[in-house]
Amino acid sequence: MTATLSPTPPVLDRILLQALAHTVNGVVITDASRPGNPIVHVNEGFTRLTGYGAAEVLGRNCNFLQGPERHQAEVDQMRQAIAAGEPITVVIRNFRKDGTPFWNQVELSPVREAPGEPVTHYFALQTDVTLKRQAERANVLRALELERIFRGGPVGMILLDEEGCASVATPALWRLMNLAPQAIEKLDSNAVAATIGAAVARAQGLPPAPLPWPQGCQSVRWEVQREGQPCALDVSSFELGSLTRERVIVVRDVTQEEVEQAARSQFLATAAHELRTPMGSICGFTELLLMRNYSADQAKPLLETILRQSMRLSAMLNDLLDLSQMDVMGGHAFTLSAVNLNEALRKALQVAVPPGSPRTIDLRLVDAGLRVWAHPQKLEQVLINLLSNALKYSPQGGTVMLEATIEEETRRAHILVSDQGIGLSPEHQARLFTRFFRADPSGPIPGTGLGLVIVKELVERMGGTIGVRSALGQGSTFTVSLPLCESTS
Repeated sequence: MTATLSPTPPVLDRILLQALAHTVNGVVITDASRPGNPIVHVNEGFTRLTGYGAAEVLGRNCNFLQGPERHQAEVDQMRQAIAAGEPITVVIRNFRKDGTPFWNQVELSPVREAPGEPVTHYFALQTDVTLKRQAERANVLRALELERIFRGGPVGMILLDEEGCASVATPALWRLMNLAPQAIEKLDSNAVAATIGAAVARAQGLPPAPLPWPQGCQSVRWEVQREGQPCALDVSSFELGSLTRERVIVVRDVTQEEVEQAARSQFLATAAHELRTPMGSICGFTELLLMRNYSADQAKPLLETILRQSMRLSAMLNDLLDLSQMDVMGGHAFTLSAVNLNEALRKALQVAVPPGSPRTIDLRLVDAGLRVWAHPQKLEQVLINLLSNALKYSPQGGTVMLEATIEEETRRAHILVSDQGIGLSPEHQARLFTRFFRADPSGPIPGTGLGLVIVKELVERMGGTIGVRSALGQGSTFTVSLPLCESTS
């Protein structure tokens, strides 16, 4: 058995001095018995930290390190601790000799000859915590950003800790589940499922029933009621990371997605049916012409039918392409600009009623120079479609009018297209802007059932609205409202 003798006091003093000299921290000793509490010792770590040598700081108060920022709250806290002879640890903003700022953690301790005696010196250990402070600030900013994202986001999320208990839930979850905040905090996954199931059942007026809970990386579907309406929720689970057992449960409202998917499926089915009709006519009459020897007079009505159905098929395909382009490009389908309103009305009129046509349209213009916020070609397309419909659906004649008015209060222009034709029933008006809807599908008036759908889409993408006023046998009036440009020069 061996023993090691403790260093003698002088040796220990030399070791302590060498340790203080070579530590990476700054060490400052001040004399509390002298006015101003001047510095009487600094180590090499202080010089590396601040850039000041010992000869530059001995005899000075430490407050020179605070530069122009001597009114920090932490500085007052240090003064109060010194006055009370108590230790304190603070983080203050200091400045190096070259003027660069840094965050300095100061651990200040009073030194006494014996307990209860007056303070003779102060010992300060200084540590550069700039990187730590920056990292903390970055984490705080990131947490605030995430909070803003989650607070306003539509997706509900639950974080399950390593014990499987709910530790965090986003505000969207409370809205989706109609739960009070903290209702599931610290509950395990089974209790969370039971609590949510009870809230869902309560909203539906049903007795509590367990809801399926995702296991592993699975997804389940919940059918619930929100504000009296059926709601479909997709609930999925995934691991937060490979190093922990934390999991995230994501609750997402997919009701609108399913409605849109059903609408797309219905649209495709309807489009296929509508395309099949003219294609069937074209194929059938072409086959008749190939199989039999018709005279020119006999073949003419067959060829006219083929041409008519081909034109209908071409128009339908063009309309489908227009809808597809707008769906794909979204809000960037076209760029809006200031459009002269009278000029747009005249151009549309020239196309809808070419020179030599027996039909006429009563045109009523606004003050010259008035402009609306729109796309020039798309606005003409809207007006041409409405004027063509007005002419088609008034086969017995009657006045067709194209009129523009200005509503100063709302700073909007109203474009009215009126006819005295067959009109629409209330039931037809309710379905008027539905894809492939035609008021008289079996009648002689041609159409694809997509024109007004495109018109409505174009008007809304130009920031406008469209409405209709009609009665059976009394004609119809379509009104397109668009915002006026503030400058009319």
